[in-house]
Amino acid sequence: MRDRGIPLRARVAAALVHATPDWSATVASRLMGAAARLRLPSSVGRAAVQAYARWFDVNLRDVDPLELEDGFTSFDEFFTRRLRSGARSIDPRATAVVSPCDGALREVASIEDGTEVTAKGHAFSLGELLADEALARELVGGTALTIYLHPRDYHRVHAPCDALVHRVVHVPGRLLPVTEASAVREPRLFALNERMIHVLETGYGKMAVVMVAAFGVGHMTCSYQRFTPHPRELQVRDCDPPARLSKGDELGVFHLGSTVILLTGPGLRCTETELPLPVRLGQSLLEEDTGTGGRRS
Repeated sequence: MRDRGIPLRARVAAALVHATPDWSATVASRLMGAAARLRLPSSVGRAAVQAYARWFDVNLRDVDPLELEDGFTSFDEFFTRRLRSGARSIDPRATAVVSPCDGALREVASIEDGTEVTAKGHAFSLGELLADEALARELVGGTALTIYLHPRDYHRVHAPCDALVHRVVHVPGRLLPVTEASAVREPRLFALNERMIHVLETGYGKMAVVMVAAFGVGHMTCSYQRFTPHPRELQVRDCDPPARLSKGDELGVFHLGSTVILLTGPGLRCTETELPLPVRLGQSLLEEDTGTGGRRS
């Protein structure tokens, strides 16, 4: 991927972050997260939300009107806001695997032999991304879908289909910006950045939903398991018993946001061909690929 067409400001910003030591970007991001959690007077909170919403064109109609009226006690509370009832429709069809979040579907790539994923601007080992070579081999022949979250988006992540969650993994790492300019400098950035991995058993076999942090992300939280990620240690938490989730149930939350990668095994195909594509939580993205035998039990 070449940097032609990428604004100079974006290239300079990426160069500065890439040139700094790992610890400095991490400290800066943690401080930003801590500042976002500071309690604000209600009048200040309302003013901050309105200013942010105007700047990033946030659709406040998706937010519970009572929450907007009462105000948010911190910026983090607004950023991790829940949707009002009925704001999203989860495709109810048993054959539909849906988007786990709001955002822009930017890349759809096949998971080839050797578990290498090559998509626009990115080339990395799936085993490295997942910190699990055995799981990576199970997904060969499947599909990797990459969804970028914009600051305006809803930042909770949900189950793409009915599933049992067997394991959640936190992988410490860098906090590089997830931008085109950064991808030019480091195509492996998804496998280098901090991430939280939800390992699902579904009617289509194994899936993984990978939440990738970036510069400015204070932290990520798991919604179905008490789990406090350690900033410097790989943590693998087996769910015993597995967490039983229905399609659309919550998996985790970005406290400030980044990127979600949905990884499936064989038997499914992406229904979207025109990229990039704005997507919303609950929108159907994958269906059975009858040419490979369809759904697995």
